Order: sequence, then C-alpha cells, then structure tokens
Amino acid sequence: MTVLVTRGWPGAKRTATELRARGIDPIIAPVLDINFRARIEVDLTGVQGLVFTSGNGVRAWGPRRPERDLPVYTVGDSTAADARKAGFRKVLSANGDIHDLAALIKRKVKPQNGALLHVRGIHVAGDLAGALKADGYQVRDVIGYGAVAVDALREDAIAAILCGAPVAVLIHSARGAKTFLDLVRKFGLQAWLKSVTAYGISANALKPLENAGFAELVAAAHPSEEALLDLLVHPMELAPLGDAS
Repeated sequence: MTVLVTRGWPGAKRTATELRARGIDPIIAPVLDINFRARIEVDLTGVQGLVFTSGNGVRAWGPRRPERDLPVYTVGDSTAADARKAGFRKVLSANGDIHDLAALIKRKVKPQNGALLHVRGIHVAGDLAGALKADGYQVRDVIGYGAVAVDALREDAIAAILCGAPVAVLIHSARGAKTFLDLVRKFGLQAWLKSVTAYGISANALKPLENAGFAELVAAAHPSEEALLDLLVHPMELAPLGDAS
C-alpha cells in the first residue's frame, strides 16, 4: 500500500521519518505550505503562560522571541517535545485535543494570575478561548504563521492514485483535508478515490472528506501522531467511520 503524507513541512518530514521506522516508505506530498512571520511583536505584560496547539507555533516563537521562562501548555506530546527542544523549561501536555487542553489549563492554571497567550496560525481548529471564557480565563492570540494551500499535487502522488492500487492518505487537519480534496478535484482524480483510504488524526479532521468517494475514512482513537501512524500498522483494531461515497 502506498502512503501519502499531506501535512506541511517540516512536520511532513518528521511523519515520514516515523513511518520509515515502522517499515513504510511514504510519498511526501504536502498540500499546505507553512509560512512563518518575520517577527512576533507582542506585549507579555500580565501573561502567565504560553499555549501552543501545534509544533508550528513553537517553531514560529523559537527563533523570534527570547522568552523561555513562562510555563507552556500544549495540546499534544509532540508539540510539548518541540517546546522542550526550543528551551522551555516548564512544559505540560494535554496529550489530546483542544478540549483536553482546556481541561488541563483548568486543572493547572488559576485565571486570576493573568492571561494566557495562544501562539497560533491564521487558521485554527477549535475555540480554546471560548472553552475557557466561562471559567474566567483570558486567552490572548498572536499569529505566528500561516498555512497556504499549494497549487498542485506532486506528480508521484497523482501517479499513485491513478494506478488504482490501494493508497492511504494521512490527514492531520480539516483544512489539510479540504485542500487535498480540492486538489483531487482540480486534477480530475475523483473516480480513483474508490481505492484511497483516508486516515485522520481525528474524526473532525476527516469531515471535509465525507461523501467524497473515498474507500474509507478511518480516524485515530486518540488525536496524536502515534495513534494515527499505528492505524497503518494495525488497521483492523479500529472501525472505520464508513464509506465516504
């Protein structure tokens, strides 16, 4: 089975490395380009901690801001590892999704001690500020990067789909899913989706692909990179969301 990695760089490289460690040699075909801001200008007065909901947020902050003494709260373990590598000393991971992150913050952070700064992209899944507002938390946002849709699928990815053999597409976000589907339609590949299974990091990430003609949509049991990649090694352990046609 051919595996397509659709997330943007540099995350795509890390996913490919993890796949090769599992004996799978993927095609790296990012559908989003990650563009980082030249500078992050923000006043940290009254901020008691930083929040990162992706590794790209950490990569945006790392070379552009010197602060490393603030506590960091991350949505998952991979992002937490990135934060530690960037030099942050106190890092707590929710090891889940945006709801798990909100629950972690409610357990560990007192709202009266100051605001939280969410370092994020232009597009973001979930409403962290909304999930915390009722409990008195103030979440400020700063944009560190943007994800721009690419114009075309790589030729080797197109060839893999056209050959009619089984193809697995890894989906890390709803926006990535929508962009992949837009490119499939742009290049007239819809008829070949019956041989393509989309594996998503969450059911929400796969929503844009519903009723699009995929053989199956299969979501990881837990919103983590490890759980997503384990689907390829143990595909029968989780039931699929169903035929997307």
